[in-house]
Amino acid sequence: MAFLDEVFQPFYTAAPTHLADYAFGQIFRAPAYYPHQRLDIWRPKIIDTRLGIASDFNITTAGADAFQRALPFSSPPLKTNEEFIALKSKPRPVILIQPPDPALVSVKRTGYAGKVVRHLCPVALVYSAEDDAGNSKFDTEFLERIRKLEYRQFLFLPKGGPITVDSIARLDEVQSVAVNQLAPSQFALSKEVTDIVRSQVSYFFTGLSGREFGEWATLLRD
Repeated sequence: MAFLDEVFQPFYTAAPTHLADYAFGQIFRAPAYYPHQRLDIWRPKIIDTRLGIASDFNITTAGADAFQRALPFSSPPLKTNEEFIALKSKPRPVILIQPPDPALVSVKRTGYAGKVVRHLCPVALVYSAEDDAGNSKFDTEFLERIRKLEYRQFLFLPKGGPITVDSIARLDEVQSVAVNQLAPSQFALSKEVTDIVRSQVSYFFTGLSGREFGEWATLLRD
């Protein structure tokens, strides 16, 4: 029985650090938030209704008036259909899916059209598969199935290069990160692994063009 991380060694390769060279499969560190199933928001204890000034904010569970408050705030600026969402965040490894499109720089902002160039890029979040004591966080069989590409939303990342412990990249947890918040690790997935993951990303998000991922999943399963 073979695993993807055993077939391709090295699993990681050196990568450039210049912005113009950012590409799919490069590994960075970036601040990433924890998605919450329960919606928590920041609400003020003190509101000057005449001036619209709010202060002394505390976290509370979103109620019936979430995103439909009676009054807007002028300081901090917040419309009645807006909220300050409470999220926890930490820096973690991420895999770049798509760098910002340089062609958008030429798009001019006019009138109320909004800002087109946001300098954002989607990344897949990477989570450690071991706790601080070095024990696995997951069942061995589950990890082995990931290593054999039996789940299209998961990718096993072996310890090495920029990955300090065995980890799992999750395609079902993709976030947009400002490009200036990406800290290059000087590593990327190797070319062969990148080709497979590119196919995996296409397959997971569209259900199409997953031939290479599917072929390797079949080979590793046999």
